[in-house]
Amino acid sequence: MQDKSHPHHHSTNVIPGKPNYSLKKKFVFGIIVIIVPVLGLLFTWLSIQLHNQAKEETLEKARVLTDQIILTRQWITDCYGGIFVNTASPGARDVTYATDDRIITAHETYQMFTPSMVTKKLSQYSSREQSYHFRLSSLNPLNTANSPDSFEKQALTSFNRIQGSEYYRFTKEFMDYMVPLYKTRGCVKCHTNESIKKAHIIGGLRVTVPYKHIRQTFKKNLFLLGGAGLSITLLTIIVLIFLIHTLVLKPLNELEEKSRQLSTGNLNSRVNLKTKDELERLGDSFNLMAQSLMQNRDSLEGKVTKATKDLAQANQELLKLDKLKSNFLANMSHELRTPLTAVKGSIHYLERTMQNKEELAYIHIIEKNISRLARLVANLFDFTKLEAGNIEWEFEREDISQLVTEVIEIMGPIAKARKVSLELYSPGPLYAVIDLERMEQVLVNLLDNAIKFSREKSLVRVGVTDRYSHIEIYVKDQGPGITKESLETVFEKFYTADTLSKNSKKGAGMGLSIAKAIITAHKGEISVESQKNISTTFIVTLPKG
Repeated sequence: MQDKSHPHHHSTNVIPGKPNYSLKKKFVFGIIVIIVPVLGLLFTWLSIQLHNQAKEETLEKARVLTDQIILTRQWITDCYGGIFVNTASPGARDVTYATDDRIITAHETYQMFTPSMVTKKLSQYSSREQSYHFRLSSLNPLNTANSPDSFEKQALTSFNRIQGSEYYRFTKEFMDYMVPLYKTRGCVKCHTNESIKKAHIIGGLRVTVPYKHIRQTFKKNLFLLGGAGLSITLLTIIVLIFLIHTLVLKPLNELEEKSRQLSTGNLNSRVNLKTKDELERLGDSFNLMAQSLMQNRDSLEGKVTKATKDLAQANQELLKLDKLKSNFLANMSHELRTPLTAVKGSIHYLERTMQNKEELAYIHIIEKNISRLARLVANLFDFTKLEAGNIEWEFEREDISQLVTEVIEIMGPIAKARKVSLELYSPGPLYAVIDLERMEQVLVNLLDNAIKFSREKSLVRVGVTDRYSHIEIYVKDQGPGITKESLETVFEKFYTADTLSKNSKKGAGMGLSIAKAIITAHKGEISVESQKNISTTFIVTLPKG
C-alpha cells in the first residue's frame, strides 16, 4: 500500500500564560522534592547522633579516669591514711608534705604521702604527658593550691545543695568533669578543722579531658558523612532519572512521535514497544487503532471515488440540462416576443377606434399587463443571452452624467405618479467606455426599484461622483431597507427580497442579476448598502475611459 505520509514540522501546543514543563522535568523535580528532604533529615539526625556520641564517649572516658583516681585514693586511705615514699626518689620531688610522719633508716628516709599528695603527684604526671590532668579543690582547703576556680566553685556548691553525683561542661578545647569527694575516717586524721568534721562532702575531684581532637574528628566524620550523603543523593537521582527515561519516557516519546505521524496522515505508522508492561499493551492498542483507521480510510477512499464519479456524471447531465434550459428559454423568449408585438399593435388600434370609456378602461388594463409581460420576456431573453455569453456588445465612449440625466427624465413620470421626488447630483461630463443601451437598462432597473420601494412623498437621490480612476454612480431611496441576510444574496438570479412597501409588487428576481452581469462585463462593480427602515443605496463603479 502506498505510504501517504508527508514531511511536516513538529509542533507543541502551548497554553498562553502558562509554563510548559516536560514530563522528564516533572519527574526530576518530584524526585528531588522527595529524596533531598528525606536524606537531609536523615543526615541531620545522624550528625546530631554523632555529636552526642562524641560527647558521651568523652564523658565516659572522664568517668573511668575519675573512678580510677578515686579508687587509688581509697586504697591509700585504707593503708592507714597514707603510704611511705623514699624522699630521694624522683616521685617524691616538688611535693609539699602535709604531715611530719617519717621513717628513717640507716640508709634512707621515707615520708608518708597522704591521698591528697598522691593525687597531686599523679596530676603532675598526667599534665606532663598532656593526655589529661586533674586536681583536687575544696571550699575550705588546707592548701591554697586547692582553692576552687569559678567552675569548681559552681560544682561544689551544686554538690552541697542538691547532693549531685557529677558536674561537667564542654568547651572548644576541653571537657571539664567533676565529682564530689566524701568524708572518710582517713580524711578526719588529716583534716582536723571543725568545718571538715561537720561536712559530708570535703571537696571535689576535677578531671579535664582534651576535647579538641575528638571535636575535630567529629567534624571530619561529619564532612565525610555529608559528602557520602550528597554522593548517594546524586547517584540515586541519576539512577532514577535513567530508569524513568528508559522505562517510561522513551516509550512515551515513541508513542508521541508515532501519534504525530498518524495525525499528519501516515496511517502506516506503528510502535514497537517491548517493555512487557502496561506501555507495551498501550502500544498494541495504538497499532490496532492505526490498522482500523487505515482500513476505514481505504473503505472511505473507495466510497469517495465512487461518489466523485457519480457526481461528475450527474454534473455532466446537469450541464446538458442547463444548456437545454438556456436554449429553451432563449427560443421561447424569442417566440413570445412575436405574438406580444402583434397583441400590442391590436391594443393600440382598439384604443384609437373605441369610444366607450368603460371598454377603454379594460383596454388600458390589458395594455399595462401586456407591457409588464413584454418586460418580463425581454429580461428573460437578456438573462439567457448573458448566461450563454451570446450578447453582442457595442462599447462606445459616452458621458455618464448625460446618461444618468436622460434616465431620470425617462423615470420622471413614473416617480410623479407614485408621489416620489427625484434629486440629481452631477459634477459635469464624466466619460467611460460603455454599451449605452445596456447601461441605460441597468440604471432604469435601479431607479425603478428605488421608486417602487420608496414611501409616498419621499426622496430618491441619484448622483455621479469622480473617484480618480473610476466613476461612481449611486441610487439612494428612503424605503424599508433590506435585511442583513438578504444583502448577501440580493444579486443572485431569481432572488426577490421581501419589503415593507405597500405599493411594491414582487418581481421575477432577474433585474439585479442582469444588472450585475452587465456591470461585470464592463469591468466594474455593483454593491448595496442598507439601513433598516431608513434607506437602501446601490452603488455602481465603472473605470474611466
